[in-house]
Amino acid sequence: MLTVATVVDHVIPHRGDMTLFWDPLNWQAMAKRCHDRKTWRETIGSGK
Repeated sequence: MLTVATVVDHVIPHRGDMTLFWDPLNWQAMAKRCHDRKTWRETIGSGK
């Protein structure tokens, strides 16, 4: 099943680094639900 991408995700979390934030090579299209899951794992889920 395919889901429409609705957000742009940062492959490497930018954590405030504006160079990384605006680097198009660090972007990937994702569905919001998938993005939210990934972001949770990278922050809350990892204990950070």
